[in-house]
Amino acid sequence: MNDQVMLSRKEAYKAMFLFLEREYQLTKSDDIGSLLGSMQFLGDGVPADPAAWEDWEECVGQVLREGGS
Repeated sequence: MNDQVMLSRKEAYKAMFLFLEREYQLTKSDDIGSLLGSMQFLGDGVPADPAAWEDWEECVGQVLREGGS
C-alpha cells in the first residue's frame, strides 16, 4: 500500500465522507448518521458544523507531522 495519490484537503475530506456514508448504509448507525449530518457540505461549501472541518484539519496536520505512518 505504497501508492501515492495527490488529493486536496477538500477532496480527501469528501473521500472520508463517502467512506463513512457507505458504512452508514451498511450499519444504519445513529452515531455515524449524526456525524455525517454535521460533516456534510452546505451550499456555501463549508461543513454544516465548522468544527468538523477544524477537526479534520487537525487530523491532517497530525498525519503530515507523523509522515503518514
